[in-house]
Amino acid sequence: MPSLDAYTLAVVSGLAAMLMAVTMGGIYLAGNREPAVLRWASAGLMLSLGHLLGNLALSAPGLIDPRVTIALANASVMTGYGLVLLGIQYHLKLRPWTLTVTGSVLFVLVAGLFWPAMYQDTVFRVGLLTLFYLVLSIAAARPLWQADDEPLRPYRRAVAMVILVNVALLAARTVYIAWGDEATRGTALLAVMVPVFLSSLLFYMALNVSLALMLFRRKEVHLRFLARHDALTGLLNRYSLDEFAARELARAQRGEHELSLVVLDLDNFKQVNDQYGHAAGDEVLVEAAVRVRGAIREGDIAFRVGGEEFLVLLPGASSARARQVAERLRRSLVERPFDCRGAQVTVSTSVGVVSYDPVRDDWDRMLRRADQALYRAKDGGRNRVEIAGGQQPA
Repeated sequence: MPSLDAYTLAVVSGLAAMLMAVTMGGIYLAGNREPAVLRWASAGLMLSLGHLLGNLALSAPGLIDPRVTIALANASVMTGYGLVLLGIQYHLKLRPWTLTVTGSVLFVLVAGLFWPAMYQDTVFRVGLLTLFYLVLSIAAARPLWQADDEPLRPYRRAVAMVILVNVALLAARTVYIAWGDEATRGTALLAVMVPVFLSSLLFYMALNVSLALMLFRRKEVHLRFLARHDALTGLLNRYSLDEFAARELARAQRGEHELSLVVLDLDNFKQVNDQYGHAAGDEVLVEAAVRVRGAIREGDIAFRVGGEEFLVLLPGASSARARQVAERLRRSLVERPFDCRGAQVTVSTSVGVVSYDPVRDDWDRMLRRADQALYRAKDGGRNRVEIAGGQQPA
């Protein structure tokens, strides 16, 4: 069986990197337009170019000035490593090291052209470049490993592990070069370039797969979020309400706790849309959701259930406690004007409150009674709280 040589491994490594470019490019064209994906696709292209130029430098040194070919190859690979890092930083919404990466690439290119040690001593060149790759790789792996996002954590750590394994190989290579004997230095191409290209081949393949899995998992998590949450405000939606209501009502029916709910509807909201436009109306709804979240207790659950209608489920709340929460919600919305494209607009809200009655209530009846209380608040002049069904705060 023929042995793998540096020439063959350089080409195969380049093809593996090209596969990464194609995979990430396909994901980008399929609809995932986050900046990270485009940078990973570009990283694959630059890594592929670097290895193909490396093959050219090894197999046809007389075709182009070897100094130029090697400098371009090393700068391309450095750009690839830098783009992997930048993609991860964009993916995690961290500040990108654009200037650091750009400076590193320019240094490698200029040094490769004008620093004799870089184009005359293969062992020195590989050792120095390995140090650069180590820094960029550790900078990429560390935030992935530390990212605190439970649904994505295993997938992010898988990418980090792929990068860290490559870091270990790079470190071992650096030690091998630094402490190698004269015989090793005399056979630099055989002793260094073959493992360089082999480790790169495995790294690119594993990185491609792990990045793709992380992206698909993120898309899945995002779709699940959209299925359960209102796309505009980020609050839970009506679909989620059925699930939470069934759970909390079952607990109330078993006597584990009291249960109340509050229904809110922004008063005269159509006038906001008519006067300032629907985009301004959306801004009001987003800010209203923020205020609703800020006014409820820990353990209360907020939903957007209609155009300008919100609902808050209050596990463990008596009628009196629900009335207090409802008043706090009403005040939070009316006391401070909303910013509508530079104009300050006051938007009040009408509120209906209902508490679970074990004798006569199921979930549908609770909702009907809450809506009836809301309509009484509207009919009574708006900007007020009404308790459902004649209930009085205990």
